[in-house]
Amino acid sequence: MSATYILSAVSEPSPSSSTLPPRTTSPPSTPGGEQGHSDAIWCAKWGRAAGGGEVVVTAGADHSVKIWTPAQTSAPTRTIRPPKSLGIVGLDVDKAETGASFLVASSLDSVITRWSIEGESEGRVELGPAASWDVSLHPGAPQFATAGGEGKVKVMSSAKETFGQELAALEATGKFGMAVEYSQGGNLLAVSSDTGYVTLFDAETGSLVSSFPAHSAPIRSLSFTSNLLITGSDDKRINVFDLRALTSHSGAAGGGGRRGQVASMGGHEGWVVTVAARNERLLASGSSDGTIKLFDLSSPSTALSTLRDHTGDVWSLAWAPEQAGSAPAVEGLGGAAAGLGGGRFVSAGEDGRLRWWNGGG
Repeated sequence: MSATYILSAVSEPSPSSSTLPPRTTSPPSTPGGEQGHSDAIWCAKWGRAAGGGEVVVTAGADHSVKIWTPAQTSAPTRTIRPPKSLGIVGLDVDKAETGASFLVASSLDSVITRWSIEGESEGRVELGPAASWDVSLHPGAPQFATAGGEGKVKVMSSAKETFGQELAALEATGKFGMAVEYSQGGNLLAVSSDTGYVTLFDAETGSLVSSFPAHSAPIRSLSFTSNLLITGSDDKRINVFDLRALTSHSGAAGGGGRRGQVASMGGHEGWVVTVAARNERLLASGSSDGTIKLFDLSSPSTALSTLRDHTGDVWSLAWAPEQAGSAPAVEGLGGAAAGLGGGRFVSAGEDGRLRWWNGGG
């Protein structure tokens, strides 16, 4: 069984960049003169657009947020330049069923800002030094989570009128909270740390569900399916955990072992810095070794394929949203019927180029 994904487009960086590899083509731009990033891209998200269609949002070391449309991959449609901002390390897009109307971005100086998709600033909160890194918007409630130094986790309002108002303060295991992610249904909040631990909270009550060592090194990325939690780490491995075991009463805090682990995948020669599950079957991972690997979660012992177009670290991956009303792709023997082919995703990294990938069916 295989998953064939083909590079369909590469969005080139800005010609003004003094830090990225030389351009291979003439600089594309939109009628408004928009151009690509001028430095490494650290974050990418793909969401549904309000009124139909899709939107891709990227951000990174050049202090800017760029809005893209999959129908026009050569250059972004809009650039947001936060005032006096450092590089942007955390990013998420509104998950409303009606489509994304805003995004939230977190910068290196622990400033979190809400922006409309049209580029208007709608809220800003300044936290203390090292108080935030990654951000995750709840899929249903008007709130977001962030984590930072001493494992402190903040749940804050994402509503325009009360943006940044603290709703809850939690504590995760570890010295620094690296990745935060709400589960698909919004009932769980996962926080990973520099010490290789994952802490799971009940997203409604804030109570501790489980805390366990998932890796022997920092965990830089988390991804949920409806039944699984997937982690990517500096130990060059990807681990997969069954949520039913993690949330069972006997698996509560203090278990100490890797309870619920159902798989562990290797193959990358560098840190695994991003993991992204498309569905219950297909997982993509990106690494500091410059490669992307695709795994079948039903048989994850070895990668289905390895994509090698990046010339530097692959910092972020984002799948196109599954079509509304489509059946869960977990049955069948191959291709799109099994949830392995037919998808689309973007990859972004140190070389400042946004790559667009299409899967065969």
